Amino acid sequence: MKNKNLVPLDRSGRLLNKAMVYLSDMEAFLDETPGSITILIDALPHADASLKLKILPLLGAAGKDRVLWPLFHLVTTSAGDEAVCRLAAVQLGLAASLSEDPEELNTALIENLNHPETTVRGACALALGWEGNHRAVPALMDHLQDPDIDVQAAVIAALSSVGDPHVFDFFTKRLKSGSIEERRSILLNLWRFGEKFFRVESIYLNCLDDLSPELVPDILSALTMIPYSPTVLSIYRRMLTKKDPVIRRQVLENLEALDPTEYEPLQEILHGLLDDNDPRVRQSVIRLLRENQSTLR
Repeated sequence: MKNKNLVPLDRSGRLLNKAMVYLSDMEAFLDETPGSITILIDALPHADASLKLKILPLLGAAGKDRVLWPLFHLVTTSAGDEAVCRLAAVQLGLAASLSEDPEELNTALIENLNHPETTVRGACALALGWEGNHRAVPALMDHLQDPDIDVQAAVIAALSSVGDPHVFDFFTKRLKSGSIEERRSILLNLWRFGEKFFRVESIYLNCLDDLSPELVPDILSALTMIPYSPTVLSIYRRMLTKKDPVIRRQVLENLEALDPTEYEPLQEILHGLLDDNDPRVRQSVIRLLRENQSTLR
């Protein structure tokens, strides 16, 4: 006679509960590796989007070869959730960079650059962008003209992350002849060539005068990703005098990320902006001056 009081096993519930424990206790996650990685991998199919977004960074940083194909599956089947698909791609690229043999994965990602879903194509491009992945460069270059602008941007980000010097030279030339969206993506990713930051700084400086004015905010945004220098300070000084409030606001946003001592030389200009016609500019200046005074006390 069957026991009607048997409680059915809730494996998915137990996996999710254990995953939550690891997310709240990093020490336990590390201490119980590799078992903890297995739990997180097994929990992924049962997790909702918000939980997946919390699990993925742990897998990318600690999983190495074990997580390559689970993450690849997530990248190629999560087109309906762009945030999950994109984060899975970023973590897949990180895990691949730590892998001892990522070539089979490389091949699979390259093949999926032709996937019918734009989200998947973009995610696969991003996943290929780990430093030194020179094998992926020709395939990525072939997809620079993808019909979707977001995929194009992902390809440019991936190529920039690989760090190929020939790609850097190609991008600097495309800044003069590419479409406006292509040039915007290149400007926003050129800083990824970290070993060439002196040339990047010079390129950004020249582009402020040579390129379309609508790209100036993008250049200013990209400046936050390269080392702060007297050249960057001089750019900020000049841009704070521009008539376009969008430009002034972007500079002020950049300054808010700095230590107040670094924008001390701009105090006179900042005080002058207290009477700016744009209320958002005035608010940003007040915050900067208040922060500066607090530091000096």
